[in-house]
Amino acid sequence: MQHEDIPAPPEPQTYRPDQITLYGVGLNVENRAAYLPLHGNRLKLSVVPFGSDVPELPKNMPIAVIYGYAYEGYCYRFDKPKLFVFSPNITEAPAKGCGYDNSGYVMWQITKKTQMLELSTSADLAEELVLNANLPGNRSPNTYGNSMALAHRSGRLTRGGGTQG
Repeated sequence: MQHEDIPAPPEPQTYRPDQITLYGVGLNVENRAAYLPLHGNRLKLSVVPFGSDVPELPKNMPIAVIYGYAYEGYCYRFDKPKLFVFSPNITEAPAKGCGYDNSGYVMWQITKKTQMLELSTSADLAEELVLNANLPGNRSPNTYGNSMALAHRSGRLTRGGGTQG
């Protein structure tokens, strides 16, 4: 096992069996933003409390692109980056371990019970995102009509709408 494959310990004096270390880049940190592939515009994300138009402090609710994580002494990488919003007051630190050392990445140490929100994004032409994504075979299974209605009639399971004799 190479040095860059070894996950960084969260706190050397503390062992937490449910510790997860996330590796990525914070988006709502000052002087950092995600760039959209649309005419040089940038995406700025913030969390705003109910009844207010003032965004929370950037470090209060981290919003980050996560590339990989460490759990139970092993490193894992996502097949594609994921965009997460963490629960309040999760702090970031310079990344250590799993090949992210001295690379500009940061890490967040959370537990399995940390509340998070995953945001799903896609960037492509309207033809792909709207039209082709809705072709039969590309849609998720729960969007197709469900014509099968199971009913218990005389000990048999049948298609809905049929009559039993």
